[in-house]
Amino acid sequence: MKKEYYATHVKIGDKVKVISGDQKGFVGTILRVEKTRSVVAIDGLPYRAKVRKTPQKKETETVELATWIHLSNVMLWDKETTQASRIGYKTIEGQKKRYFRKSGNILQ
Repeated sequence: MKKEYYATHVKIGDKVKVISGDQKGFVGTILRVEKTRSVVAIDGLPYRAKVRKTPQKKETETVELATWIHLSNVMLWDKETTQASRIGYKTIEGQKKRYFRKSGNILQ
């Protein structure tokens, strides 16, 4: 069975703003991208807690897990204009570059 990968508008290290959900308005850097589930983990988001039972000890333990956010709920953050913006693609000197549509600034 072949895994399907979906196109992403963000990469690891990009600064993004959460535009929907409980963490709406949060700005942070992307740590991980999971293309098969179309989700990202953002640095600085609070971890979520999960209670697990251990079969050997028959006790419960609390484990902190990363908070995943769907790609549709994040938007790239432009540091120069300090606002979130959609991105577009331009060919500059034979290379495909990403740019912010609101300001026209090229993403580094």
